[in-house]
Amino acid sequence: MKGSNFFWYLLSILAGFLIAGAILLLNSKDSGSPIIIVPAPTPLPIKVYLSGDIENPGVYLLPVDSRIEDLINISQIIIPPESDINLASKLYDGQHIQISSNNSIVETNTITITNSEKININEADIENLMLLPGIGETKAKEIVLYRETYGYFDTIEDILNVPGIGEATFNQLRDKIATNSVD
Repeated sequence: MKGSNFFWYLLSILAGFLIAGAILLLNSKDSGSPIIIVPAPTPLPIKVYLSGDIENPGVYLLPVDSRIEDLINISQIIIPPESDINLASKLYDGQHIQISSNNSIVETNTITITNSEKININEADIENLMLLPGIGETKAKEIVLYRETYGYFDTIEDILNVPGIGEATFNQLRDKIATNSVD
């Protein structure tokens, strides 16, 4: 009988430790890292130069993914329905649109880089990025992929985070790229 009481006494103590351990384990669970929600970057407007036989030539600021129709509407140009202008064509930063007297576009998709002009790496498409020294199709695609994955570049030095772009390439690009198309 004495051994039986001792057994139950030990079993009770062991059960108490197990219950206390379970309670401590359940109450001390790590809740993990807090989730931080970062808003998507706000796209910068694009600048398009409109010229030709029109009343309101000049540089227009438009949202990214704007079309020629948007430019026509904001510049208040009246285009007859029989015009051959493709109103659905997408615009891009730095583009020059020239409208002739017969309401057709004389020149589109014109981009010229001079020593004073820079390509905005936050807005440029693959074709425009390929105009940069040391940037072929593969690196241009990497820049666009990086931008789509991580958002806009804050500084031109951030382009060094793109796979395949090192110091040598960056030194070629330094004076030819920008991150902000709105001065």
